Amino acid sequence: MSKTSHPANRRLEVERAVLHHAHEQPEWGQARVAEAMAEKGLRVSAAGVRWIWQRHGLETAAKRAAALKKLGAARLNAAQKAALGRIDARRGGFVEGEAPLMAREHLLSVAVREFNRKGFARTSIRDIAQAAGIQPGSVYYHFPSKDELFVAAHSAGMRQAAQALESALAACHDPWERLEAACTEHIRHLISGNDLTVWTGASLFLFNSPEMQKQLRTERDRFEAVYRRLIAALPLPPGIDRSLLRLQLLGAINWTRTWYRPGKRSPADIARHLVKVLREPLASGNRH
Repeated sequence: MSKTSHPANRRLEVERAVLHHAHEQPEWGQARVAEAMAEKGLRVSAAGVRWIWQRHGLETAAKRAAALKKLGAARLNAAQKAALGRIDARRGGFVEGEAPLMAREHLLSVAVREFNRKGFARTSIRDIAQAAGIQPGSVYYHFPSKDELFVAAHSAGMRQAAQALESALAACHDPWERLEAACTEHIRHLISGNDLTVWTGASLFLFNSPEMQKQLRTERDRFEAVYRRLIAALPLPPGIDRSLLRLQLLGAINWTRTWYRPGKRSPADIARHLVKVLREPLASGNRH
């Protein structure tokens, strides 16, 4: 048996080649490196590439860039310097200690933009990776599947909306004023043009999968709990179904995203009208 055909020697050859790519092409993701290895006749999976990187503390582009920077600019070739410049410029920051979270948020932002543009079914992980300026394998580092990425984006959008409402309510005490403040902020959020908001608003109804619906509804229910509390606090006449009232109000608010055009009515104007139309008939019912 030749020296190079021994399994241990072969593994060492693969490891050296993977580390060489980390040094020469720090931007490359694990899937692309695995493909490059195959072209050289070296068999290693994308997961195997990542395992080697982890052993040497190189599992993210940020860490590979940091390792190169330690060599000093004088020892880097033009291609390496260009790669470092692209890594530093790429959103997701690749700042030491912040890269995983920031890169994840960047991916969510890019994903919802692609979902909005092409639709969920026609958007692939490769499309998202290309738009984000990374390799497909790097997307899977943060999200195991496109479904998981979708659920994470939906959850982020619902949390963002709920936080905006809670902040708007902080200075209000009267129950009707609190409802109007929440409606104002909700409408402002819907018409902001934010990709995450647009996608979150439409995404609940796209799936037949019971499990997917369950995950999406969990976050939606947390958001609607804000309105449950607001409507529970209203002085309403007996016999009013507060659950139906909440659903009717949310339907009217969410439809704003479809018909709203800038310049005629502000979010505050629309919210004031909605609450007035709701409040006046209910107040007259209280007098009777």
